[in-house]
Amino acid sequence: MKLLVLAQIPPPHHGQSAMVELMLRRLPAVAPDIQVHHVNLALSQSTADIGQWQWGKVLAILKALLCVWLLTLRHGRMTLYYVPAPGKRGALYRDLVLMLGTRVFTRGLVLHWHATGLGHWLKTKGHGWERLFAKWALGGAGRSIVLGEALRADAAEFAPQQLVVLRNGIEDPCPERAEAPRNRNRPLRALFLGLCSLEKGVLSAANGVIEANRRNPGSITLTVAGEFDSEETLREFSDAQSTSAENIRHVGFVGGAAKQKLFEDHDVLVFPTHYPHEAHPLVIVEALAYDLPIIVTRWNAVAEGLPESAEEIMVIDTREPTVLADALETLASLPEPHGRLRQYYLQHYTADKFAQNLASSLR
Repeated sequence: MKLLVLAQIPPPHHGQSAMVELMLRRLPAVAPDIQVHHVNLALSQSTADIGQWQWGKVLAILKALLCVWLLTLRHGRMTLYYVPAPGKRGALYRDLVLMLGTRVFTRGLVLHWHATGLGHWLKTKGHGWERLFAKWALGGAGRSIVLGEALRADAAEFAPQQLVVLRNGIEDPCPERAEAPRNRNRPLRALFLGLCSLEKGVLSAANGVIEANRRNPGSITLTVAGEFDSEETLREFSDAQSTSAENIRHVGFVGGAAKQKLFEDHDVLVFPTHYPHEAHPLVIVEALAYDLPIIVTRWNAVAEGLPESAEEIMVIDTREPTVLADALETLASLPEPHGRLRQYYLQHYTADKFAQNLASSLR
């Protein structure tokens, strides 16, 4: 099988680009029968560029199409692997152009839905001609891969021949991790890590910590790591932070050793997302790898694939500050996971397991 991967790799670093990079690195080792050829669809240079219209993206699309045509001339028609748009008009138009310029030259199509919502968006907000062209461009894929059971229906709108669920996996970020019991004489340390947007829940996390400290002053701290999506969000967060400056801090984007230290130094991940296109965030898998308790919202497939019987995993139905404060207080009272969450990661979410499951899905 010859696989032509048309997808972006870092930079910028986000869930989709990271998973494409992992696939390119791991798939040849576990599936030597799959010949992988990659064209980097380098549309965004930073997190702020994602989803934004820019003339430079037109040039990036044309360059990618040229690379696809040249690879096809050299290696023959291949199966196209593509990551489709979420429910955003500009991203949909990108898909229409790319599919128009590639599908006629390829043998088959694999869609890997790292975001969700396009099917619903087309039904509720799309114009008639947009629905028609989208069904033509993305319809009838040989395989359609989604990141959770809750996301099946949206991808099914495009009538794939086969639809499979494949959750993400990551390289072990702490293979030599040694357990270090939490110091019960200090405040609970909560961590929010990701794009700092209202929809991702950065302000909800801050307000939950503020409420917990209103009840019990100095009981919980919050570290926010990530870039803000807008100046407006930054202002709202700063206003909230000013009421509890001693308990809430923002450290900006982190990676590498600094990111590892953040996970090691904190006691719970707080990720109360309501982002419309959220599928299966990598930060949750990372938290499992570090044996870190988690608070997440019951949203799309976010809470799928987590250990159901683990009391250290708290799935909440609302982002109200009182509910988040209750969850934080509950986790503060629980004993350490003692490796149970990390063991779950090793059983379900390693890079090798992801690559093996992906290879099975592609064949």
